[in-house]
Amino acid sequence: MAVSYTFKTTYIVYATPEQVFEALTDPGIIAAWGGGLSVVENQIDGHFELFDGWVKGKITEYKPGQDLGYTWKPEEWAKRIKPSVVSMKFKSHPAGTDVVLIHSDFPSQEEADKHGNGWIDYVFDPMNDYFVMQKEAPVKESK
Repeated sequence: MAVSYTFKTTYIVYATPEQVFEALTDPGIIAAWGGGLSVVENQIDGHFELFDGWVKGKITEYKPGQDLGYTWKPEEWAKRIKPSVVSMKFKSHPAGTDVVLIHSDFPSQEEADKHGNGWIDYVFDPMNDYFVMQKEAPVKESK
């Protein structure tokens, strides 16, 4: 029986579940918080790429504001390594949204740990910075 390695976390993002979902599925918003090009075909079995194609996969769950899932395979993983699996659930929280992330089927504990840090450093923290900046941006008055 093959061993599967998993990273799980709950992270509070300072926006509504719908806004968080959109920030993970709209290439323009992804570019604003994450930089780089992304591709998201917003449907089950749709193609998915983040960070200039560093990771690729297929969408497996798609319920706006509720659930998002996809396969995940970074470009440096060997062809023989199967993609890992990302599953996110979005729940309202007084500060915004609880994102419950389960990223499973890593080839090693080292990859699970590295990706766990990556989710915080390259996705959730920058996304929170993006939402805080949106709230602090001055509103332009029309004349």
